[in-house]
Amino acid sequence: MFVLFGLDKETRRDYGPAIPIVCPNCHNATYLRLIEVKKWFTLFFIPLFPYDSSYLLVCDVCSRGVELDDERFEKARKLCRAVRAFRERQISEERYNTILDRSRLLEYTSRRLERPPESE
Repeated sequence: MFVLFGLDKETRRDYGPAIPIVCPNCHNATYLRLIEVKKWFTLFFIPLFPYDSSYLLVCDVCSRGVELDDERFEKARKLCRAVRAFRERQISEERYNTILDRSRLLEYTSRRLERPPESE
């Protein structure tokens, strides 16, 4: 008898645009998208349970991004909701900018994106 198990299954959830930015890497005006990546334990190629999660803010154009901790991930989720509400004209630009400023994610991601990627 043999059992096939693995740890290579990965799923991604795209929460949508979160932060408007001019990417320091590709120099395009775009939004950073919030992505959740889960790695799964599989049995006979069937994903059973996630064993690792990571949260990323990624440039829509060049895919350069930064990893977020749990606290910043929650702030970024709120920003995604604010972007959606702003685009659907449910909140004003002033209110959206207030939410963006209070999150302090724009400064954090700008600093992190300006650094060269760490070599592995």
